[in-house]
Amino acid sequence: MAVRIVTLSIDKVQTFLFDTIHEHTQKNQMNSGTLSSIISSSRIISDNFFRKVGLIGNEGIFSGEVKEILLQCSGVCIFSTELEEIRIQEYLKEIFAFYYKEYSGKLLIKYLCFEYEATSDYDKLQVIQKCKVLLKRKNCLNEVIRENHQMIFESQNSTDKRAWIDEKEYPMFEENINKLYSKDLFGNEQYFRIAVIKADLDGMGQLFEGIKEFTQYRKISEILSRYICMDSLAEKTEAFKRTDADFKVYPLYIAGDDILFAVPAPYIVSGVNLCKAILREINEKIEALGIETVGEKKLSISMSVGIEFTINREPIRYYYERVQRQLDCAKMAVPTVMNDRQTDIRICLNQYVFFDCIDKDAKPQSWSHFIHDLKILKSAESEGFKVHHYMYGLLNKITDPAVRKDRVKYSNAVFYHLIPSYFESKSKLGQCELLLIDLLLRQVVEKEGRESFIRFYDKEGRVKTKFERYIRLLLHFSDERFQMMDHIPDSGEITFETGEIKKIRTNVFNRVLRYLYQENLLKSVRDKANDFKKIKKMRSLFVVAANYSNQEGRTVQVYQTLHLSKSLLYRIKSLGIDPKLNAKMIMLNVKETKEKYEQSAKERKAGCKPPPPLYFDKRCFLNIADSTNLWNEDYIDTLLIFNVLNGQLIKYKTLYSAKGKDRRKNKA
Repeated sequence: MAVRIVTLSIDKVQTFLFDTIHEHTQKNQMNSGTLSSIISSSRIISDNFFRKVGLIGNEGIFSGEVKEILLQCSGVCIFSTELEEIRIQEYLKEIFAFYYKEYSGKLLIKYLCFEYEATSDYDKLQVIQKCKVLLKRKNCLNEVIRENHQMIFESQNSTDKRAWIDEKEYPMFEENINKLYSKDLFGNEQYFRIAVIKADLDGMGQLFEGIKEFTQYRKISEILSRYICMDSLAEKTEAFKRTDADFKVYPLYIAGDDILFAVPAPYIVSGVNLCKAILREINEKIEALGIETVGEKKLSISMSVGIEFTINREPIRYYYERVQRQLDCAKMAVPTVMNDRQTDIRICLNQYVFFDCIDKDAKPQSWSHFIHDLKILKSAESEGFKVHHYMYGLLNKITDPAVRKDRVKYSNAVFYHLIPSYFESKSKLGQCELLLIDLLLRQVVEKEGRESFIRFYDKEGRVKTKFERYIRLLLHFSDERFQMMDHIPDSGEITFETGEIKKIRTNVFNRVLRYLYQENLLKSVRDKANDFKKIKKMRSLFVVAANYSNQEGRTVQVYQTLHLSKSLLYRIKSLGIDPKLNAKMIMLNVKETKEKYEQSAKERKAGCKPPPPLYFDKRCFLNIADSTNLWNEDYIDTLLIFNVLNGQLIKYKTLYSAKGKDRRKNKA
């Protein structure tokens, strides 16, 4: 007898599941049967589908007629049978009619049948790949619609009346979204925050393309079916609850290669860890198969995760679309290589993508750094720093259209806001503030070779949105309604050790001073004044990059500045830009003359000391100021920020140098 290949696939899965969640979750939030509805809808496109076809149990339409199952995974099944084609077509139409009528057109079954006898594993693999290609073609669905057009286009008076029950119980899940409430949450049982997490497996096509043997193909399909299902989510949730009894999960659906569930807002980290645990187990099982690949490349899949915060009462159609946008953003992010390996998981919050590895011994990745940043955020709050107000003030400044379109105004707005206010007291508050400034400035740093530079704009001259998105993200978490510290894995107390001291000196002071010196006092003003020599000369009147040899023989880089107090620069701005008047004001406050400067410079060089402050060349200043528009409010702001930070850097080195020396002595 002739052997024929039969292929069936469930279509419109996302629409069906969305409809199910919307109908039962939103209308019956307090109904204890809601969880059964969700679980049942997920099973419809997995186990129940295979039972209906006849691949599981003895009551399916093709039961007893299946010769060999070639594929059974993610709402798709491929098998061989010796039935005649006319009988096969009758059975396929029967399956289509069942799902179409039973679920009011919310599910469509695509199918195809052709004669082919696969005698070898190679043939079977070729058949699977051919079927997948054919299923994706438009004419496959068109042919199915043509064959069932009378039923599809006839008036459907009935509505979806299926019984939403599931025999298996899942006590580890909450019965409905409102049950996610706990006493740790800000608010009350009727109105509180939740985190909706949507995960999707990546690289599935590439994974299957790399498989050259049918048995391996089938084993991987079985692994995916085993771990992307409600039972797997339940198993992992139960394991997490053994560690933290307050951890709660409400599943929305899990089927195919999609996972969607909700957790209380404080448990966002645990929610991500739940996805990572599923991905880790899938890759461990795939690796255990020992499949050889070209170039000894590890055979594995990755995951994209989208996260959206909402309230328990918000209609699902709103947050479902938002979490899907977050997921899409994660999927579009280019995978990065960290610690000599490609990242396994991409996590998107507020259109900001983090990368992570699932290895237990992997070094901290960007997601781990984000969690550490949240610890710094909360530590600063606990010390009395008004983080929410601080972030909001910064965001308000940099979103001003007049500021965004000007490079100097934009960077000055950022740097002025980030001038440290408490570090001179050498208190815990001051240290937390410095760490907070550091984590913000890291968002605008780019590495070029061995050097790292601050970059606010891209090559096309547009403001980079990464910085703003991260501020919004931290603003979100600084809200008192997000008490997350109790649920963030403890990686030790926030400390200010030697490594942090050096890092802060580089990131908060040295790199910012270099930006102001090279950009705001030079490159960024070239468009406003074409005479580059005058631009450099003007800068040298106020700031000069210099170096000297200290008593230990080391070359030390410093900035010589014209001592202009903060109050003086404020007075100059308040009185208006008038070079002659401004020059007189500067002369009254700067007593150093050229002769005294040269004498002091010679003495300091002989004594291996830093060079002296600059003297003010009034004539040169007026000559440049009168012939260019360099001397303006932005230029004064830059000088103000530079002088303040340069002075703070000197104090910072004094405050923390002894601490560093003591540590080196102890180590010795």
